[in-house]
Amino acid sequence: MQTDLARVAEALRADFVRKLAMLRSQLADDVERVARAAEERAEELRVRLDETDARLSRAGEAHDELRRETDGGLRSARQAIARLTGEVQLIEGRLRMEHGVQPVDLETLPSDLEGLVAEVREAEEIRSGMLGEATRAAHRAALDAYTELERLIAESRGRALGASRALARARVGRRSFRRAAAAYRIHRGRWRARDAELTARAAEAAAAWTALDLDGRLQEQYSAHRGAGAMLELAAHLRGRVDAAVETHALFPAWFTITELGHRPSAARGGQWRDVATQVLLYRLTYGITHGVLALGDPPEGGRQAERYRAVRAALEQLAE
Repeated sequence: MQTDLARVAEALRADFVRKLAMLRSQLADDVERVARAAEERAEELRVRLDETDARLSRAGEAHDELRRETDGGLRSARQAIARLTGEVQLIEGRLRMEHGVQPVDLETLPSDLEGLVAEVREAEEIRSGMLGEATRAAHRAALDAYTELERLIAESRGRALGASRALARARVGRRSFRRAAAAYRIHRGRWRARDAELTARAAEAAAAWTALDLDGRLQEQYSAHRGAGAMLELAAHLRGRVDAAVETHALFPAWFTITELGHRPSAARGGQWRDVATQVLLYRLTYGITHGVLALGDPPEGGRQAERYRAVRAALEQLAE
């Protein structure tokens, strides 16, 4: 009986093992099939993504090229319109001059405003002697370096003296004596090297201190001067003259029209045109420019006037952008 049960159990176990092996084999086949399908699907998606990226890249390049062409066309059109407008206004100006119309006088001031011009010129004369921000910072840095060097010299001198006192107390040949002697040599050497560097920098530091002292006095003098307020009053008067000339369709002088200002303000940049025209007039009056063709005269070589020249020149160039 037990032998029969054993045979049955063994048969059941063998059948279970066989079926388990079959399930394992089927599961492995299913996993492999699913993996192959996933890889094929992933490869298909990768190819489609690459194709999509390529299409998007081509579309982006086409868009950029179209935008460049459009921008170039618009820029050319604006330039052509500006050129034609200038030519029409030039013809209009010539016709008006042939009929006796004279350019508007923007610079001759009434006697009650001559004082404003004098104050503005005095203030600019003071500012011309003031340091630029970069130069001022360089002088301050030179003085700071000199002061730091003085501190380091005092530190080296103090350590050298401390080492010499230790030498005086220590016995010759002892470790403390050798250590004090080494410290004295190091700090004495640093003291001498830094003192020599301080001597070499003395003239530069003195010049920096003198320049900063003068700059400080000029800043105080400029702050107390009425020139800044006078410049605002003069600019307001000149702006009013420009507005009146535009409102009455006056003929502007050649030195005015030959710049980016042209003969008339554009509708889109009327406010900017008005401000730049005022800057040009203010520059001419401040520095006594009387050139009949060059609105700002010849470029100055340097100083405060050169800074003003570059600022007004940049403002004019912005009108053409």
